Amino acid sequence: MEMDFTQHSVEELRELQNKIGYYLQTRNDDFVYICEIRSYGKNWVNKYTNELAVNDLCADYDGYDGIVDVYTTNPDANISNYGEVNYIKSEDQYRKWKQSETLISQIKSAEDKLAKWNDRDNIPFHSRPTFAPMWTEQDILGWRNELETIEWDYEEPVSIKKQEEYD
Repeated sequence: MEMDFTQHSVEELRELQNKIGYYLQTRNDDFVYICEIRSYGKNWVNKYTNELAVNDLCADYDGYDGIVDVYTTNPDANISNYGEVNYIKSEDQYRKWKQSETLISQIKSAEDKLAKWNDRDNIPFHSRPTFAPMWTEQDILGWRNELETIEWDYEEPVSIKKQEEYD
């Protein structure tokens, strides 16, 4: 399909460019793509409804300026990125898995910091923690109780990135 753009003003062409770009970014392919971006110490999550928008994002964060981990309901996703690409059954399954993983990580981190603080007199001076942890044993017990109440009725994400992509 050949189009003659010489008949249009720059403003009209810019408007057309914006409309096409918006359409391509927001079209829906009936799958969910949850993108966890890590860049220069910041972490955030974007949610998309089509593979093209995800690949555009991954091109921006290609390992130099950041990394994108993708969790998608599309089992045949063809995403080129520096991070992980994982299949999830649903957004709800992802949310449950993420909540439990975050809580487990939080408990481990708090326990490690608390143990290091409690043993600070036996640690070399340059390695000693400067400040007491924000958490107490009671906080950790509360998180452990919360962890016991989580319904473990979800499926963990499954990697769909092919091995040759890692080589």
